[in-house]
Amino acid sequence: MSAVQQTASDGLEARELRFLQRLATVAAATQRPEELVDLVIRETTSALGTDVCSLYLVEPGATGRLILTATNGLRRDMVGRVAIPIGQGVTGWVAQTREPALVPDVSIEPRWKWVPGLDRDEFRSMLSVPVEAGPRLVGVLNVQTVERRNFHLGDVDFLRAIAGQVAGTLERSEMHRRLVVQLAEVELSQTIHESFTQLALEGGGPAPILAAIAKLAGGRPRMYAPDGHLLVGSPGLATADRQVRLPVDLLLPGVRERRIKVGKPAVTVDVIAVRDSSRLFGFLIADVADGEVPAARHRALEHGATILALEMSKERATAEIERRLRGDLVEELLTANLDPEEAERLARQAERLGHHLPRAAWVVVVELDGEASTGSLNDNRLDNALGELRRAHAPNALVLARTSSAVVILPVDAAPQLTKVEELVGGLLRRLERQFGPASAWAGVGSLVSSVEDLSRSYSEARQALRLLRRAGGAGRQASYRSLGVFRLLLEVQRPEAVRSFVQDVLGGLLSYGQNRSTPLVETLEALVDAHWIRTAAARRLGIHVNSLTYRIARIEELIQLQLSDPEARVAVSIALQAQRLLADTPRSRSRRPAVRS
Repeated sequence: MSAVQQTASDGLEARELRFLQRLATVAAATQRPEELVDLVIRETTSALGTDVCSLYLVEPGATGRLILTATNGLRRDMVGRVAIPIGQGVTGWVAQTREPALVPDVSIEPRWKWVPGLDRDEFRSMLSVPVEAGPRLVGVLNVQTVERRNFHLGDVDFLRAIAGQVAGTLERSEMHRRLVVQLAEVELSQTIHESFTQLALEGGGPAPILAAIAKLAGGRPRMYAPDGHLLVGSPGLATADRQVRLPVDLLLPGVRERRIKVGKPAVTVDVIAVRDSSRLFGFLIADVADGEVPAARHRALEHGATILALEMSKERATAEIERRLRGDLVEELLTANLDPEEAERLARQAERLGHHLPRAAWVVVVELDGEASTGSLNDNRLDNALGELRRAHAPNALVLARTSSAVVILPVDAAPQLTKVEELVGGLLRRLERQFGPASAWAGVGSLVSSVEDLSRSYSEARQALRLLRRAGGAGRQASYRSLGVFRLLLEVQRPEAVRSFVQDVLGGLLSYGQNRSTPLVETLEALVDAHWIRTAAARRLGIHVNSLTYRIARIEELIQLQLSDPEARVAVSIALQAQRLLADTPRSRSRRPAVRS
């Protein structure tokens, strides 16, 4: 090598060394990778004597692509828009093999792949090296020239040294970014934890917890029972959101969280099971909105569901203790033959439980039918409905909720008149039927009592009214003891044998005749009583000609040995039919007119 060449080579190496020193200084001082990229793109071309320098970085995530991040000779508007699959073209091959590529002429290079809108015809030669941080590929660094150039190993080493500085800075910057993100997540988790822990300690119930979830995660959070009925909602919740249809697999123990669509129109929601180790309390649901921070939302929903489960568990435990104590008290109150001393003891016990024992009260018995009674085991909706009745209308009422029935001791100050009792009970039944379905709830109301000792009598009357209502099968779903009419007299007869004997004396011949025959004579007699003994009205009820009715009446009179034109005979027959219904083992046909008015 000549002295001139040696001097030029030394000068080039000195420039390269100064560039690398300056690059290392900037890399050590900056936490902003864009500053380093700007320096690399701006000065690498002059340091290497090239016309273009471009940096491609691996796209985040498992995409397998390189994204154009910076360039000083190609179209800048393509930055961030050009994506090269790893393994494709010269740049993709370098990323795949982690080897440098020295291309004197791209026009005859088999690995070259033209990128429309980015590459230009005048650029002929190319040097490309991988940007690596230890075992991890960060990207690819390219330089290009217009004039044909045979790059040598010194060029490769120099560009690799630059790529190493870029990789180190980007790696430190990525570590710094991850630390910042992790710190933010820790701070967020701490904020969420402190917020929900404070709510759990304050014991404000599910509503404040949902308000905290709304603040931290957004999306109108609400809680539903396992069957999709709303338990606690956000303010302004639409009527359509009162019940949702949830996938059955969410009930499985291992399923914790899902993103599904519910409602009409369909809305995307996150659903998280609210459960402890053994019980599913329900589901926390929150709408998914644009622009949400997934990490913050996920943590808020997870923490919120956990605190809701804790709160529901505490509420269930507290309610169960109170229910048992209250149940024991109500059971004693409904025990017959209470003496004044026992009544006074129960009054004091009620005071200790926070209840003012009513001296004058009504007793109401509520029952559920079929599937409704099974469902109440799972979600306590019967107890919840009774609790709402107490909160809204009768805070001093005593309630005993069982599996499929309940007893309510309603103070006279909450319902001074029977009409008010019927109004409150009607509202309760409508609420239960909205939850459990039509014809799912019944209620009986005893008479007003003015002493604790008489509560057992009112309870017995309410049960009797309910039993006769269900046997009558009428359209009404509640009955009071006062509405039973002649049944009240029959119920007061202490010996059922006496009632059976009376029925046999009056209707025995007719009943015996109908036992072995398919005959409409009993139904004919009932239609006559219901029509107040007007034959034309009874015939219309039965759908027969009045002459046919007259023939049947003659046959009935022959069998019972009474003349139905006799007023005393009519009274006896009416009472006997009522007594027969009272003694019947099966409910009367629901197509007939109910014997009990509701």
